[in-house]
This record gives sequence, C-alpha cells and structure tokens, in this order.
Amino acid sequence: MKWFRNIFQNTGDDSEEALKAIRDKFTSFLTILDKNNQVLKVTSDMEEKSQGEYLFDINYIRTSLSEIRSGVGEIIEKLIAMGGKRYESLRSQYGVIDSEVSTILPGDQPIGEDDFTIPFERLGRERAFSVGSKNAQLGEMKSKLDLPVPEGFAISAWAYKHFVDANDLQARISQRINSLDIKRYDDLVRVSEEIRTMVTLSPVPEDLAEAIRKSHAELTERFPSIGFSLRSSAIGEDTLFSFAGQYATFLNVQGNELVDRYREVLSSKFTPKAIYYFLSHALSESELAMSVGCMGMVDAAASGVIYTLDPVHPEDECLLVNSIYGLGKYLVDGTLTPDIFRVSRKDRLLKESHLAKKPVRLTMKAGWGTVEEPVPESEQESASIGEEPLRLLTDIALHIEEHYGCPQDIEWAIDRRGRLFLLQTRPLRIMEAKPSPEPPDISKLEVMMSGGTTVCRGAGGGQVFHAASSRDLPGVPEGAVLVAPNPFPGLITMMGRVSALVTAVGGVASHMATLAREYRIPTLVGVKGARELPAGRLVTVDATDGVIYMGVHPELIAARRPEYEFFSNTAIFNLLEQVLAKVSPLNLLDPADTNFTPENCWTFHDITRFAHQKAMEEMFFEARNMEHKERIGLQLKSDIPLPMDIIYIDQDISKYKGRRLVSDDEIVSVPMKALWSGVSQEGWPAPPPVNLGGFMSVMATHMIKGEREEFLQKSFAILSREYMVLSLQMGYHFTTIEAMCAEEASKNYIRMQYKEGGASLDRRVRRIRLIMDILSEMGFEHSSKGDFLDSMITHQDCRAIADKLHLLGRITMMTKQLDMALPNDSIARWYTEDFMKKLGLKKNSGGRP
Repeated sequence: MKWFRNIFQNTGDDSEEALKAIRDKFTSFLTILDKNNQVLKVTSDMEEKSQGEYLFDINYIRTSLSEIRSGVGEIIEKLIAMGGKRYESLRSQYGVIDSEVSTILPGDQPIGEDDFTIPFERLGRERAFSVGSKNAQLGEMKSKLDLPVPEGFAISAWAYKHFVDANDLQARISQRINSLDIKRYDDLVRVSEEIRTMVTLSPVPEDLAEAIRKSHAELTERFPSIGFSLRSSAIGEDTLFSFAGQYATFLNVQGNELVDRYREVLSSKFTPKAIYYFLSHALSESELAMSVGCMGMVDAAASGVIYTLDPVHPEDECLLVNSIYGLGKYLVDGTLTPDIFRVSRKDRLLKESHLAKKPVRLTMKAGWGTVEEPVPESEQESASIGEEPLRLLTDIALHIEEHYGCPQDIEWAIDRRGRLFLLQTRPLRIMEAKPSPEPPDISKLEVMMSGGTTVCRGAGGGQVFHAASSRDLPGVPEGAVLVAPNPFPGLITMMGRVSALVTAVGGVASHMATLAREYRIPTLVGVKGARELPAGRLVTVDATDGVIYMGVHPELIAARRPEYEFFSNTAIFNLLEQVLAKVSPLNLLDPADTNFTPENCWTFHDITRFAHQKAMEEMFFEARNMEHKERIGLQLKSDIPLPMDIIYIDQDISKYKGRRLVSDDEIVSVPMKALWSGVSQEGWPAPPPVNLGGFMSVMATHMIKGEREEFLQKSFAILSREYMVLSLQMGYHFTTIEAMCAEEASKNYIRMQYKEGGASLDRRVRRIRLIMDILSEMGFEHSSKGDFLDSMITHQDCRAIADKLHLLGRITMMTKQLDMALPNDSIARWYTEDFMKKLGLKKNSGGRP
C-alpha cells in the first residue's frame, strides 16, 4: 500500500482520514450492490418457480430462503457501517419478517408449551404445529366441518419434548444421526437399532402417562364399547412431506397398553425407512417432534382411500376410490390389490370400476388386537363398497377438497352398520406430465410381460433384482430394477438407488405408491408374474404404458422421462407462495414519501429497496462533503475550460509519477469516460442568445445570492473503474451525476441531481422541465420540486448505461446557462424539440423562435 501512503504526503492526517472514510464506505456500498443483486436473482427465480413451469421441492425453498436471509442480513450490516445508528432499526424489522417466515416453514417453529393431551373437538388445522397435521385435520373435519370422525384425542408435540428432555435423549440421538451414511443400508439399521433401544428403554414421565390415562378414561366413560388405535402425527407429516407409512400404527389397543404403545410410536420415528426419509429430504430430526393420535376404532366392513383427483391421470377429471374388505391396513401397506372405482368430478357418475380378488381381510379381534380372516369365495371378486356409500363418499370428499382448496388424499372406513367414518385427510401430490416427445419405434422390442397399474409414469432400465423383504435390500445394486412381491415399507430406503420399481400386488393408494410419486420413480404395481422375471436380466420398465421389455433401451427411457409440472394448488406451491409473500412484494416505492422508513419495511424486498436507496445517498453525501478534495487527487487536463479534481478510490496513482495533471484520454473509469465523451463532443457552449429581460433576471438573482461559498467550489469526480460521483459547478447551477456501470445490470444506475441557476425562478423551472422531458425519453424517472431535479434510471446493462451517460454529458453542456434564454413556455418547448433532434431522441417539430 505504499502508493496509498504516497498520496498523503504533505496533505495532513485529516486528508488521509477523509479518503479512508470514503474508501470504507465504497467497500460497503459495493457489498450492498452485490448482495442486493444476489437477493433479487434468487427472489426472481423463486417467483418463476411459483408459476408452475419448473420442478422444485422443499430443499429448493430452504436453500433459496437461506441465501435471501443471509444476503439481506449482510446488506443491513453494511448499511449500518455506512450510515451509523440511524439504520439499526432495520435489524429489528428483519427479525419480525424472519420470524414470520419461520412460522411458515415446516420444522422451523419452536415447540410451544401446551397440554399433554387435547380432544379432537378442541382442534383445528391451525394447531398443526402443536399436534401435527394428521391430528389437526381430524379436529378440523370434526369441529368445523361437522363430518363423521371417530372420537379421540391428540398427545401433543409438547408431550414428546417432555419425554425427550426428561430422558436426556436429544444429544444422544443427534450424535448417532450425524454419524451415519444413508446410502449404506446396514448403517441405517445400526443407527436405527441404537436409537430405538434408547427410546423404548426410557420411561414415560409419570405426569405425561397420567394425562394419557385420564384422557382415555374420559373417552371410555362416554363410549365404553370402543377400542382405540394409536397413530403417528409428527410435525411436518401429511403436509409438504407425506411420511407415508413411515411410522407405527397400533390397532384395537387396550387401555392399559396405551402408554407403552405410545412410546413405541415415538420409537418408530427412528426406523431405517423413517430415518432415510427425513434425511433424504434434508430435514432435521430435531425439528420433527412426534405427536400421536389416540382414536376410537371403526369395526370396518370396508375401508380404503379416495383421491379427489387421479394423481397419475389428473387430466381425466375423476375421483379415484380404492377399496378393500375389512381394516385399511392391508390396502395402505400393499398386502392386497384393491378394487378401483373412477367417479366423474363433473356429474359424480361411476365411469369405470376394476374389481380385484380379495381373498383375505383384516378385522378387529374379539377383545383386543386384529386378526386376518378369509373372505368367502363368493365375495372375493365382488365390489367391496356399494353404489350408495360410494356416492356419499364422493360428495364428502369433494366438500373436503373445497374446504382445503386443493386435491385431497382421504382415508375412510365403513363400519358393519353401514356408517361412514373419515380417518385422515392430507394434500394429494399431483403431477401432470407435459407432452413427451414421440417414443422411438418399439415394434421390434421384445416384450417380457405387460399389465399392472401405473403408480408413477416414466421408464427405467437396469438389472432385475428381487427383494422379498428388508433383509434383501443391502444387496440392491445402483440402477437396478427392483422387483418385490408387495410394496413392503423398507423399499423407500432404495428409492435413491433404483431406476424402476415393480411389485406383484398393490395399488396406487399404498404408502409405497405415494412415496414412489414423491421420489418420481417409474413404478408398476399389481404385475402378475413379476416374481418370474429372471434375476440379473437387463430389462426396461415402461411404467407409462405398463410394459416390461427385454434389454435396456436408453432412447425409450429418455422419451418416457416426464417433465412433470406440479399443480399450482398443491402444498409445495402453497408453501412457496406463503414464503414469497414475506420476500418479494415491494411496498416502499417513493424515497421522497414520508413512509420510506425502516419501520415500513414489511418484506425482505422492502429492506433491500430501502438499503439500496440509502446506500446511494450515503455514498453521495460522503463524496459531496469530503474535505480537502483538491489536496488528495489529480487534476483533469481537457479542452473543456472546467477545472476538475479527480479522486480515484481503487487506483494506484503512483503510475502518474508525481504528475498532478491527467488528460481525459487517461480516464480509467467506465462511467466517467462515457460521460466525458459526451461533454467533449458537445464542447463548451457559447452563451445562449438572451434579451434584456434575461440579463436583468441573472443580475437580480446574482445580487440575491451574492458570492456564496458553494458557488466558488471547483468541480470534482470521485471514481473507481465501475463507479462515479461527479459534481459539476458551472456558473450558478449545480449538477451531480452518480453512476454505476458493472457487468450485472441489476447493480447499474444513473442518478442526476440538478439545482438552481443564474436566472429567475420561473426560467430555472422551465429549464428543469426541459431536462425532465429529454430524460423521460431516455427512460429516467423523476422527483422534482421547484428548480430542483432528481432523476434516476436503474437496471440497465453496461452498454446502455454508457450510452445514456454520453447523452447526459451532451445535455449538461447544451443546457448550461440555458435558463437565461427561457422567458416563456413556447421557447422552452422549441429548445426541447431541437435538443431531442440533435440527440437523436425524436424529430424536430418546431421552428426557430
């Protein structure tokens, strides 16, 4: 930094401090511009994603929001560094916005103190962050929609936290989670066993156990003949993330078993499949507190799942009903292939039905627990649900969809007395495939087998690998076509490895089917003969058409690769829109407005807008008020008789070898060079023709102003390679031009302030209007009052900025002392038209005055 010290020789410490201050501010200013640019780019990308044209997930939202939070935080700190304590209130405003964002993102909310148990009738969907979405939606349907939901209560997330804290589990759990490699199945099993052992050996605190027993006793007093199910309702489950089938469910539980079964549900949060799921979605285990639902059992004659829109073929505008005999467990775990009914959303008529053979059913055991029993042969291929219940189920499902505003995945059961009950509702993940390119000629491909039900469209190819249970999963090779007898839960742990899934039984409503669509794995279920596919054989599974071909066919796989677009009303889009509502709206528009304050920043965009504006003002103020400018810079040597000091804040001026004078062709600042080229082209203007009135106006103004010190100041420019603050003092008017000309258009701007003059106020105002009209043709926006003009243009590429600066240099020379020649509006209009013609902005339409 020897060159830096050299410029201070014989200038004194005050000069050194002055330049150091402006250099520090300029560094902060550049950081603000950079971070503002980054934040706006990320925001723009999020807005583009929200239009539904691109695929994204929760990781994208989290990553984007993290960049925005970090960028806005740094912008605030740099503005405080530039301007001091008057901007510190931005920190608290940032905190308000950030906390609002945190309440939107799953897992970001702290667990608030709550009751250990809460009856369903006291719950609504607004309680999802304390009892999980599953419990909250049951409460919503029961208490607000008056729909048939079994009696029950939620065991809250606060209860889970109490259990974890009382047994000092969190640090030990996190240590083990952080140690594993989810790509290794044996690692998942090891960590899972360690954590589940810790949980099951930990006692349920007595106050929590007593609350569970008390709530159970109150229910059995009102409904003495019912048994209970215990089901997970983890925070984040059944929202953006299905967690389908990841946690334990216990059916027809005795009252004296509730506390132990509750602990087992908590333990199921750490099965290999559940750990894989939350880690593969970049979720933090500590954010997923486990609430549990205790609900009265339905002695089901039939049960199933209704999708209010077909997730594979949404364009058909049909509801999709999957149904089996008995309890629904055999449907969602893939044990049975269900009956399928397609019902028109428009007229609610049955369009299509496919009846499956249903040889067994799961029923409630006399006393407690469940039992599998055979279905009479005469009923095995009969419809498991009648037309009237199907019609009622359709009506209720569409009512629920209307209430929530998006397609729903609803579990239901009909008891032996014919009463319909709703057991769950959650957002249905819908993917609509855009038109794919025409597939290659497949007429010569050898078909190995066909049929089954498409769960997720697309195609994948690789070696056939058979897995009958989770014990077989460690051997699954990368890129395999995984074939299983049924959609057993552990298959999720392989979804990051396989190219396609095939099962011998199953339907589109199983938990595995939900997960396959979530992971976008081409999947066929219910494929007869699937277990006969030769292990190790190379095949291609065309899940779109339901065909398995001999050999791997990359062209077919590429053609079948669907470019999915999510329906804009699904949960992930709703989340993005909620986040964007706190990020992108701009409420602060006019810097001159009295509401342009930190306290009125209601979004991150407001903060960046406020900070960008104030950073420019801070930079401008520092440059204008810098002391001893003439002692620490260079002097511009030019044909223009305009004394000019130049101060470089990013150049080594020792290269000038002690010279104080530099020529205009030695200017190394892009914006200054562009502007000065316009000044030089126009040249120093001769005084405009004035009459006696103009001369007297100038004399009167001169006498009023006197020889004020500011009118005697020399012009100066503070420059870097991409930045310029130029202060011109020409006669009795001042022009200040600030500009940034960088590669990123979002950083760039020109700001010109123009004030006063030598003539009377009316003539000076006419000159301001003339300049405004010309600059408006160039795209500038203005703030004007009397003979003061503040004009600005932003977000132009460097070439456009340079072109406009060149014209601005010419305009500056054209309008010098012009106020003296503007006695009326008609002459001002003539000059305006004449200047625009000379500048190439529009044709002249007037004659010489």
